[in-house]
Parts: sequence; C-alpha cells; structure tokens
Amino acid sequence: MDTQKMVFMNKKLNLRLAGLLFLPDAFDLSKDYPAVVVTGPMLSVKEQAQSVYAKKLTEAGYVTLVFDGAYFGESEGLPRCQELPDVKESDIEGAVDYLTSLPYVDNNRIGGLGICGSGSYMSVAGVKEPRLKAITAIVPAISDISTSAMAGFFKPADEVQAAKEAYEKGDGEIDYLNFMPRVFDEGAAYYYTSRGTHPRWSNRVVAWSQLELVKYNVTNIMRDMQKPYLVITGENAWSKDASTEVFNAVQHNNKEMHIIPEAGHFDLYDLAPFVTEAFDYILPFFGKNL
Repeated sequence: MDTQKMVFMNKKLNLRLAGLLFLPDAFDLSKDYPAVVVTGPMLSVKEQAQSVYAKKLTEAGYVTLVFDGAYFGESEGLPRCQELPDVKESDIEGAVDYLTSLPYVDNNRIGGLGICGSGSYMSVAGVKEPRLKAITAIVPAISDISTSAMAGFFKPADEVQAAKEAYEKGDGEIDYLNFMPRVFDEGAAYYYTSRGTHPRWSNRVVAWSQLELVKYNVTNIMRDMQKPYLVITGENAWSKDASTEVFNAVQHNNKEMHIIPEAGHFDLYDLAPFVTEAFDYILPFFGKNL
C-alpha cells in the first residue's frame, strides 16, 4: 500500500485541506479504480479511526482518501475546532472534486464511508452530492441532535450566542465545549490511550458550533436519500437509536442495516473482531454498488 500526503481545496471556503491518499498494492496507473472518501468521528483527525477503515478498503483494491476537515488538524481555517455540519458537507464535496481529478479513479465508482458524527454527515452528503454512488455509515451518531445525549455537552444557547457576538466584535475570547470528557469511560479508552490519541486531536470544540448542530436534523434530510445505503452499528452502541432513526428515514429498499453482536460504539472504531465483522458487510456492499 502506497500512502501519499496531498492537499485539496474546500472551494466554498477557499481553504486548503490536508489529506492522505492510499493506493492499493501493485497499483497500475493504466487502470481505473473505484474510490471511497472516508471520514471520521466529530473532532477527529485523519490519522484516527478513518484511517483504519481506509486502509482496509485499500487492501481490498480501492483508492481511498482521508483528510482533516476545515478548522482541524493540518487543514486551514480559523478559529480552530469548529464542528459545523454545512462545512463538513462542503469538505466532502472538495474531497470528491479531488478524486474526480485523478485519471486513475473511475468517476462512476466513487463511494463514501463515514464514522460516528460523519456517519451522519456522509449520509447527508449521499443525498446532496450526486457523484457519490453508494454510502456506508458506521455508528452514525446524529439524527436529531437536539434530542440526543450529545446535547448534554451544550451550554445555554443565549450564553453561547453572546460569546460568539462578543468574539466577532473583538471584545471576547473563544468559548469552548468539552466533547469528550475523561469521565466518559468508553470514549476515554479510545481517545486518551494509545488506541486513538493523536497530537493534533483535541476534545475541545468552539461553543458556537452548537448553534448549528442543534438545528441539524439528519432524519428529515434522509427521507430524500436515493443511493444504495448501508448502516452498521453495535449491539451495545450508545448511538444505536440514532443510527436506527437515520436508517429508518430512508424511503427506498436498497438499504441494509447490520448490528454487530456485543460491539459498543467505540469498539467499531478500531477493534477486532468488530471491525473485521463490519467488513464482512462493507466489502460486498461496495463490491455490488461501485
């Protein structure tokens, strides 16, 4: 497997995004390859869970792309650590722009795979981005965030709005939310250990992100989904209800949902045998639809 550092543009924001492109073994420049954009959990950087899935897809013969979203990791954008759904979608659009520019990528066989928060962002991209032909969502965690456990991370909306306005006027500092407290044992076992930690990862998110997140109703958007769609969640995943709501919102029958026995939400980021079992469904799905 060949790994290449690369840069592409989020054209809507005019920001450069840093990525990693994975090419299969025995790569042949004269061939046309299917490709998959792989995106990771909220606040994540490209070297985390998304690279686990991207590398496994590349081992199966796909060209894959992971990247740091705008405002995160090695990518551009200020203030840092803004988790904004519309920006996430435009990042994915930029990633597809880049893949379609590669002469060895078959533009009719580009798919998307998202994990956790971006399992939901990627699902929405499947509705809005026509060049994505099939979508896989791993433990998609956002359905209607205003009614989810994640809303427990939020601060009072009027306080956050006031802080945003003060910052924009130059009269205040950035206010942050803690999206992964250490007391959240399952998440801490990933993010605060060698399993998932990374020097460029932070648990902080700019507090005014919640003003957009709270309006982000993925369930409503997914009623317009027309693409082949696969959802994988875990039997013990805290996000299973949200994943089920997103899946059930899709009106067509060209969809699959699989529940991995005994798996928790974070188990499906990187742990065997859970990720291995997920690929028992991912590879046939993409093989049929890309």
